[in-house]
Amino acid sequence: MARQYGSKGLRRTVALVVVPMGVSVLFLLPVACRQTRTNVSGANIDSNSLEQTAVVATLNCPLPEHKNAIWCATFQMAWDRLKEDVIGEPIQLPGAEELANRLNGTQFPDGNIEEKSYYAVAGFARKGIVEQVQKEMARRFPSEPAPTFDGRYSTLPDVILAYAYLNVDVRFEYPYYTRTSAFDFRSSTGERMGVTAFSAPTSGHGKTHEQVRDQVEVLYYSDGQGSDPAQFAVDLSKRTQPYQVILARMPRYNTLGEAAQALQAKMSGFKSDPNYEVLRKLRPIDTLIVPDVFYKLTHHFDDLLGKHLGNEKWSDYFIFEALQEIDFTLSRTGVVLKSRARLVAAKSAAPVKKPRALHFDRPFLICVKKRDADAPPFFLMWVDNAELMKRYWARAYDRKSRPFPGFLLTCGGSTCTFHHTSP
Repeated sequence: MARQYGSKGLRRTVALVVVPMGVSVLFLLPVACRQTRTNVSGANIDSNSLEQTAVVATLNCPLPEHKNAIWCATFQMAWDRLKEDVIGEPIQLPGAEELANRLNGTQFPDGNIEEKSYYAVAGFARKGIVEQVQKEMARRFPSEPAPTFDGRYSTLPDVILAYAYLNVDVRFEYPYYTRTSAFDFRSSTGERMGVTAFSAPTSGHGKTHEQVRDQVEVLYYSDGQGSDPAQFAVDLSKRTQPYQVILARMPRYNTLGEAAQALQAKMSGFKSDPNYEVLRKLRPIDTLIVPDVFYKLTHHFDDLLGKHLGNEKWSDYFIFEALQEIDFTLSRTGVVLKSRARLVAAKSAAPVKKPRALHFDRPFLICVKKRDADAPPFFLMWVDNAELMKRYWARAYDRKSRPFPGFLLTCGGSTCTFHHTSP
């Protein structure tokens, strides 16, 4: 039995395949709360090449200290389809009990994402699930490459595929302005790096400047106390539908789930401020700066390989492959997220009186969700460090405006320094 779900932009795909014993099987599932390393350039990079980023399988997985952490709902969506449409009961995975228990204890409601934005299905290869996925993906998302499956899907005795795909493109109503100088981002360890960023204009009185600033909504703001920095959350384009992008500079919590709950509480409390209608706007004296975030990563969940399902009827099935790809961009024009994953098993045989600097220059949360007050997020990322940002490069010029060879700008303490690089 297979169930389907069915936009563009945020894209994420998960697939689970199960096959009979004696033959190898692919089962792509996230390792329970396992930390992974991610990608930061235009090329797709294996997660093992990164050391400051983790992918978490569920919202109640502990956040690793001093690392970025990424979660997206498609893993849960694929797990739900496998559990409900194929296995028919909570999935048991001896050797990976922690992950299985977390995923079995959670479910991602379909109503939290528009039907046109996703596709999720599970079924047997012998009943045509592979061809069905390819056909439906081509019909629903014609601009995306059709998923491909290697020969194992047709040669292994019995393959079960659970596949989920999410495609959301949240374009800001008005593009922000690219900063022409480095933005100094400080990680949780105090390490600083000059990165590329975008901002709302602070000078000029043209219509475009006003439109860019008007699209910003401050969802909460709290002045810093002593050495504690200010805390705030911002909706970067308040009229986007049906989704919204929220950034929140806030303390680190134990899990992404706790961070999301705290964010919701802070936003709700801010509405009771007597000056809410004034404070929710980006005023002429306020500034907003956001670092660009980009990455393409491929993560292999090696700890799952060879694990047999513990369910009595399915004990002959084991995992032969576990893979997830994520492609995420936060830029001056909006947010785009793409992700693909496969899970496969085979059978063997207060009023602010001073300017507010809404600068995301230290750890912050990225939240993407439907624009409903109580809608839970379908994507969360804790940005702890600059590993997934783009280093700012500058060129120095002589008095005759002739460019010298490239210079690299780095920042530390209260100073920034140009380092000569090769041409």
